[in-house]
Amino acid sequence: MKTNSLRRPFPMLCAIGFSLVAPWASATPFLQTQVMPVYQVSNGAGVMMGHIVNASTAYNRLIAGGTFIASCANSQMLPATGQRTVSKDAFLGGIVLRVTIPETLPALVSMPGFYSLPRGTTVQCTYNWTSRAVEGGYSIGAAGITYQTGNGELSEGFFRQFQMSVPGDTTQDDWQGCIP
Repeated sequence: MKTNSLRRPFPMLCAIGFSLVAPWASATPFLQTQVMPVYQVSNGAGVMMGHIVNASTAYNRLIAGGTFIASCANSQMLPATGQRTVSKDAFLGGIVLRVTIPETLPALVSMPGFYSLPRGTTVQCTYNWTSRAVEGGYSIGAAGITYQTGNGELSEGFFRQFQMSVPGDTTQDDWQGCIP
C-alpha cells in the first residue's frame, strides 16, 4: 500500500501553524476610559466635560472613539451631544491610540436652553458617555478550512451626574444683569 508522503506532515504543520496563531487569536483590544470632571462654569450655560479613550491592540489596525450626550431634567433644555472616532493602520501590529472626546480637552460645552430657565432654578443633569475599540484581523485559509483571528471589539459606557444652577434675583453678578 502506497501512501502520499505529503499527507503525514500536514496535520503536524497545521498544529504548528495554529499554535503560532493561537496567542494572537486570544488577544482582544485593550480599552480604558477616563472621564474628566463635569461641572458648570461660573453661573452660565457652559459646562466643562469630556472623556479620554485609551485603546491598544497587537494587530495592525485599530479604530477607537466614543460619544457623549449631556442632558438635563428640564423640558426647556436640549441635550448637548458629541462624538469622535480615530483609526490607525501600521505595517506591523502593536498600535496604541489615545482619543479625546471632544477633540480638545478640557472642553467647554454650552447647554442649549439654559438661559430660558427661571431665576433661582437648579436642574439635575447627566453626562452619558460611551467608548469603543475595534481591532483588525486576519483570515487564514487552506484546503477549504478558514480560521479567523482578530476582529475583537470592546465597548463600555456609563454616566456622571452634575448640577446646573440659574442665579437668583439677589445674585450680584448674574448673567441677565446686562440684558435690556
